[in-house]
Amino acid sequence: MLYSMTGFGSSSAEVLGKRFVLEIRSLNSKQLDINMRLPAPYKSQEIALRKIINQYLKRGKVDVYFTLEITGGDDLPTRFNKNLMHTYAKELKAFCETTQIPQNEILRSIIMLPNVLMSDTQVSEEESMTLQKMCAKALEKVKHYRLDEGEVLSNDFSQRIHSILTKLEKVKELEPERVPRVKKRLKQSLLKNAKDLQVDENRFEQELIFYLEKLDITEETVRLLNNCQLFLTELDKQVDSKGKKLNFISQEIGREINTIGSKANDMHIQVLVVEMKDELEKIKEQLLNVL
Repeated sequence: MLYSMTGFGSSSAEVLGKRFVLEIRSLNSKQLDINMRLPAPYKSQEIALRKIINQYLKRGKVDVYFTLEITGGDDLPTRFNKNLMHTYAKELKAFCETTQIPQNEILRSIIMLPNVLMSDTQVSEEESMTLQKMCAKALEKVKHYRLDEGEVLSNDFSQRIHSILTKLEKVKELEPERVPRVKKRLKQSLLKNAKDLQVDENRFEQELIFYLEKLDITEETVRLLNNCQLFLTELDKQVDSKGKKLNFISQEIGREINTIGSKANDMHIQVLVVEMKDELEKIKEQLLNVL
């Protein structure tokens, strides 16, 4: 089970002659960062909504958009903003006179303009409860969205880790041939550049053994195998938040791959190392979006 930090959820409801629409979007972030856009009368609901979001989401940049539409009804306490209507009427009449547009539709136009129809600014208990239920419903959709995205990421991670393991097996297959090649290359270089020098074969063999020990990658291949298996094990754990731990393991995987590359001294192994690095970089990019 893996959760992405990318998510979307929405919910709507009608109460007291008003239609509420709540949308929640989330993106990746190192911590939980909540940004709310609420109409002025509903600013008092922000603390309650934040508490609900904290219960559902642990990390991510969360944007909450709340829109309100007056649908009307006998239970809607409203009144006209007459002062504003007079101002609108004056401006519209002047505009109609200068453009020679008929004035018979001015009233209809005024009613459609912002803030003409005023509702009670006090949020009722029913509105408050409705808004909180909407928030919880939208967050459930966000979590479901995140889980679906996380499943796609999990499959991608698994494939790339298995790709690294496949390339590691090829490295192991090349390892027995690598040492004789390095040994032969060093001896040829010595003979070429030190023709007139007397070479003590025993001393040369001792120095060669010491040098080849520094190039040994057995420990690195074992640790790389263990870290890849640890990554897959962590990936399958039934916990919500594991992005930070997976990122740490990926850093360890990268360290072992780099060390193998620096010690390899072999063209064929270097090619495999570059391919493993490429797979790991793609994993790291996607891990930034994992919860």
